Amino acid sequence: MKADINVCLNKRRDSPLFLAVKLSHVAIVKALLASPGCDLNYQNINGYSPLDLALVIVYDKQEDMHQSACWNILEMLLEAGAEPASQGAMLYVIRTALKLKDDEFIIQLIHMVINHSNSLKLHTLLLLKLHRNQALYDGHLFNEFLELVSTLTIKLIKSHGGRDDLQQIFDCLPLYIDSHWHTRQRRDSLYMKLVVYLSAAGWKWTDLVCLDHMARICPTLSQWCSSSITKPLLLTQACRITLNSCPYRNQIMKYCKIPSIILNFLNYSDIDSLFSVNSEFPLDSIKLST
Repeated sequence: MKADINVCLNKRRDSPLFLAVKLSHVAIVKALLASPGCDLNYQNINGYSPLDLALVIVYDKQEDMHQSACWNILEMLLEAGAEPASQGAMLYVIRTALKLKDDEFIIQLIHMVINHSNSLKLHTLLLLKLHRNQALYDGHLFNEFLELVSTLTIKLIKSHGGRDDLQQIFDCLPLYIDSHWHTRQRRDSLYMKLVVYLSAAGWKWTDLVCLDHMARICPTLSQWCSSSITKPLLLTQACRITLNSCPYRNQIMKYCKIPSIILNFLNYSDIDSLFSVNSEFPLDSIKLST
């Protein structure tokens, strides 16, 4: 009889992966993640997933000799596609780090998520907890935190082309706008950047409430989004939207011989190049429709 790799080992309903994460055993975590049938998102009696536990441990063991192992385990879980199950873990980590002005930890955590995760759920949770606990922070880097998270947002826009996925990203925009910014220009520049990337991904700006709110922030951006609804898409833009919304996008990009000039466009190089030169440029220089 084959052993159950997700068997409950105690009254807390911890699985072997839970205990390996809790004890910071990198080799065992690696072996379990490579084992068929290992449930990455198994929840214990407290409703925590292994990723939730890893988040708490990586913060609590900052002064521990095994701290690097904790970060390694968190990285492995993210790479494997683990998801958060409870808001409590992220709330504890972000709330405590903001209150104690632990800037280095917050920046390291955001970089870890950017580099190793493609989770919409984790992205939303991270941004939500930063936004809701901003009042606890007495430092000077909060806007930098948001701008860093926006790198993750753009990464997810590029890799998630489906309508439902883009909806989740769109729903996060108010968390950026409604946070406190040192300057309005800084906030508006970031907002425009996210709106442009969403537009390039094929998001349709048909929500009148959203457009009205956008008009109060940036009238020219609202006009640009409104006009894009009625104009036919460029063929290249239509191809990008179609491919990026295809469930087999990654396989197509990997195995099909796509000319580099088209591949670059599919990867948003046209938008990247605009923002790499200057965050301030005329919106009509972005060619998505005829």
